[in-house]
Amino acid sequence: MIRARAFLLPLGLVPLIAAGLCGDTAPRSQQELIQEQACVANQLKGDLDRAESNCELCLEFNERNAECLNSMGLIWFLRGDDDRAKSYYIRAIRENNDFGQARNNMGVIEFKRGNYLEAARFFEGAIEVDPRYQDGRYNLALANLRQGQLVMAKLSAVSTVDDIQVAIRKADVFYTKAETHYRRMFELFPTHAPSYGDMGVIMMSRAAGAATEDKRKVFIKDAEQYLVRCLEVDDVNLDCHGNIGHLFLVGGRFDESLFHFIQCLAADQGNAICANELKQAYAGSQLKSEALRKYMDQLIANPGYAQGHYGFCLALFDKGLIDMAVTECENALKLDEGICLAHYQLAKHYKSVLDKDLALQNCRGLIRCAGEGKHQSEVQDCKTIVQALEVQ
Repeated sequence: MIRARAFLLPLGLVPLIAAGLCGDTAPRSQQELIQEQACVANQLKGDLDRAESNCELCLEFNERNAECLNSMGLIWFLRGDDDRAKSYYIRAIRENNDFGQARNNMGVIEFKRGNYLEAARFFEGAIEVDPRYQDGRYNLALANLRQGQLVMAKLSAVSTVDDIQVAIRKADVFYTKAETHYRRMFELFPTHAPSYGDMGVIMMSRAAGAATEDKRKVFIKDAEQYLVRCLEVDDVNLDCHGNIGHLFLVGGRFDESLFHFIQCLAADQGNAICANELKQAYAGSQLKSEALRKYMDQLIANPGYAQGHYGFCLALFDKGLIDMAVTECENALKLDEGICLAHYQLAKHYKSVLDKDLALQNCRGLIRCAGEGKHQSEVQDCKTIVQALEVQ
C-alpha cells in the first residue's frame, strides 16, 4: 500500500507500507494459513527476513496463494528491489484477478517511477474491486494530482503566455479527476487529513493560474479552508502546516505564516523549505522585538527549544493571535513541563473563554510546577481562580 503526501513544492513519494491482505477465498490448509498470517505479522514488525521465510513456507504449501505472493512483493519493495516486487504482484493478480491490493501495489511502483498515468490505471483497477479501498482511492486521486503538477513543472522559464494557458488547462483536466476522488474520500473517510491537504494544493495551483483576480481570491479562500480542515483533523500534519504557511506568506499574512512554519519545523527540523520560508515570514512579521528575535533565532536553530516556543506564545497572545498562542504554550509544555508560566498563560486564557476544566487543570499545573518558591504572584492568582471555579 501507499499513502503519499502532496506537498506543494517537491514532487516526492513518501510511501507507508502495511499489509491488510484481501484476495481469493479458496480454502487454505491450517499450516498454509499459519504461515500466511506470520508473514504479514513479521512484515508489519519490520522483520523482513522472517517474513520472507514465512511466505516461502506458505508458498510451499500452496504456490498459488495470492496473499503470500503479494506479501513477497511487499517484502522486496521494502528492500528496494522494485522489479522483483513487481514479478510477485503480477503473479498474485494472475492467481486472483480481483485482488485489489496487488493492483494497488503495482500502481505504487509505477508511481514511484513517475509513471503517473500508468499508476492511475492500476489504482482504478483496485477501487473497481472495492470502492471503499482507502489507499487505492487516495492513490488514484494523488496520481492525477501529481500528473497535473508534472504538466506545470515542465513549463520552461521562456514559455509564452499561450503555452502557459495551454498547460494550465491541461493540468486542470488532471486536477479535476483528482478532485472527484478527493471529494469521494471526504464522504467515505471524513477524517482523512491528507485528502483535505491535497485539495488545498489543487486550489493553490488553480489560484496561481487564475485568469482574473476575483477567481484567484476564490481559489485562495478554498485552499485555506481545505488546509485548515486538514489541521483540524491532524494538527501536527507537516505538509498542511508547510502549505498553509506558504499560502499566508504569499498573501502577506506573515505572523500567521510564521506560526505554521514553526510547527512544520517542529515536525521536521530538517525541512529546508519551511526553514527558508520561515525566515521570509519573520522578515515581514510584526512580531518583532529583541526578546522575540532571540527566541526566533533559537527556534530556527532548534525547533525543539521549549523556551523559544513559550516566548513565541507570549508574542502571539500580545498580538491577539489567541489560537496560535495557545498551541505554542502547549508546545512549550510538551517539550518542558518545567516552563511553569506557560500553565499560567493557558489558565488565564481558558478562564476568559469559560472553559472551567482546562482553567483548573492549568492552574493546578502551575501550582504543582512552581512549588513553594517560584512565581508567587501568579501562583496566588491561580489559587484564587481555583477557589472561585471549584464552587461553581
